[in-house]
Amino acid sequence: MTLTRRLILMVAACITLAIITISVVFGWLGRHALIEQAEAQAQAVARIVAESARLTEISLEEMQSVLVDDLSTLAFAIASMPAQASPDFGNLLAEVAARGNISSLWLVDKDLTVLASSVGDYGAVVSGESLPDGLPRAALDALTSGRRFRLPLGGAIDGVRYVGVRVDGGRALIAGQPDAVLDPVRAANSLPVLLAALINRDGIRAIQVFDDAQVSMASVGDDMPAAAGRLAARAIEGTAADFDFGQGRLLVAAPIRDTAGITIGATVLSMSTQRLEDMLLDYLYYGMLAAGLVLAVGVGVAGLFAGRIARPVSAMTAAATQIDSRIFRPESLNTLAGRADELGTLARVFQHMAIEVQAREEHLEAQVRARTTELEQKNRLLEESKRRVEAELDAARSLQAAILPQGLPAHPSYAGNATMIPARELGGDFYDFFTIDDRHLGIVIADVSGKGVPAAFFMAISRTVLQSSARENRSAGACLAAANTMLCGQNPMDLFVTTFYGILDTETGTLTYANGGHNPPMVIRRQDGSVQDLPRTGGVALGVAPGLDYAEKSVILTEGDTLFLYTDGISEAMDGEGREFTEARLRSALTDAHRLTVELVLADVTNAVGDFVGAAEQSDDITCLVIRYNGPRSSQS
Repeated sequence: MTLTRRLILMVAACITLAIITISVVFGWLGRHALIEQAEAQAQAVARIVAESARLTEISLEEMQSVLVDDLSTLAFAIASMPAQASPDFGNLLAEVAARGNISSLWLVDKDLTVLASSVGDYGAVVSGESLPDGLPRAALDALTSGRRFRLPLGGAIDGVRYVGVRVDGGRALIAGQPDAVLDPVRAANSLPVLLAALINRDGIRAIQVFDDAQVSMASVGDDMPAAAGRLAARAIEGTAADFDFGQGRLLVAAPIRDTAGITIGATVLSMSTQRLEDMLLDYLYYGMLAAGLVLAVGVGVAGLFAGRIARPVSAMTAAATQIDSRIFRPESLNTLAGRADELGTLARVFQHMAIEVQAREEHLEAQVRARTTELEQKNRLLEESKRRVEAELDAARSLQAAILPQGLPAHPSYAGNATMIPARELGGDFYDFFTIDDRHLGIVIADVSGKGVPAAFFMAISRTVLQSSARENRSAGACLAAANTMLCGQNPMDLFVTTFYGILDTETGTLTYANGGHNPPMVIRRQDGSVQDLPRTGGVALGVAPGLDYAEKSVILTEGDTLFLYTDGISEAMDGEGREFTEARLRSALTDAHRLTVELVLADVTNAVGDFVGAAEQSDDITCLVIRYNGPRSSQS
């Protein structure tokens, strides 16, 4: 993806994220504002309900007070008239009651005997009537005795309130007015009428008022769910507004408090969420519109600036490609290098770097050409030297193979064969067999420490020294001791050689031998095919220290017994996983040696080692010698 596209996408992503974040924040703020507005409306309705209840109570009390005053005034007027217990006076009371919308008038003496009365539509009654039950006797006595001039006569009795005034002569006039005259006032100031006036205003669909015992007092509207009671209880108990969302509506509850601040109930409003949904849709619509507009402008501006930023970068990228292709011209960046901003600085640094790189490349190419020519000359010399060394090594290998005997001297008492496979061009192992006299055969197998040319030279020296010592010393131990002393004096590289030297008496089959730190040879008996190690003599390798003695031991070979001599290149041969061939595998390879010719014995052992090693590199020289004793010469005739 190009830098221009990355810049445009980055700007577009940032703008989109900012718009989404702002829309979410404004939506949350709008929702919170609508909830706060609904709570404020519920609290306002609660205050209105509380104030309305208080004013209704006050107005009723005032109306009752006015009613009592009116009754008292009317009673005073009637009392000031000459009153006689006569039908005429009763008719007067009836007319006054009818004209004054009074339910009843009573004229009584001090004994509370009705002198005249008018009750409803019954007309004047002079006698035979009695006062309503429930009027306070003490108040009536106070009026007829003259102690009080006017007294309200307690609460309503059968829906009628009574007022009494005194009349001269120890009498009292009692007037009654029904409470029903205040019903229009109560109806006009009732809570349902007040709540109905608030319905369908500001999304209010239903209102319900509860008292402090959570009992519904009034309810208007038809969208109030059962959850209103629980919400009102929370508002009453928590003394704070609370809300709850339902399907398409918002419930808001606010506590109702009296003038002392004590919670006396709660008002629950059911409001439509249409306003909230409309507002959120407006936010979404206008947000998307603004997002599209801002995104288009932002992408356009980003594309403009990205192009201005990317063009210099593209120019420098092309310049870097030209440097790699060896076609860059420093003056191609002069326009960009003339800018005063960071890109201009980068272009100038790039020009300077490119010039230095070109100069260094030219210098390096010149040095490489010179070194290449020099290396080619040295390689030719090395190739010539390698060919000379290989030729000399081939000659040395041929000479080394030539100095080793190719077969045993012909003799009817024994037969044998040997092989030496060097790990490198030249080997450090060697074997030898030579006739000491007509009856004795000298047998040698040795392994020089190290490999390559030094080991090969020390091998040749060791073989020569051993042959010379064997001819001067008829004892195997004395031969190794003399050879050790001579080798210690001719060993500037501190090499040593493990050596086994045996002398075979062809007439008796006795093998007398000494071992200088070499692997003990094995004897394969013809009688049972058993494979046995020759007893060890405990000698030290030759060339380690002068003046050492070497012990001798002997073993008798019977007719058909086979002697197998080898170096550690066989027992310690390793395969690709680093495992050794071991003496146990060697014994297994020699199991049938008593039935085979010496050539086949040699072939079986070398093949077993080769199969075990496989494709792994040969780690050491492989040398072995096989001699079979055929019995004394006299038995061959």
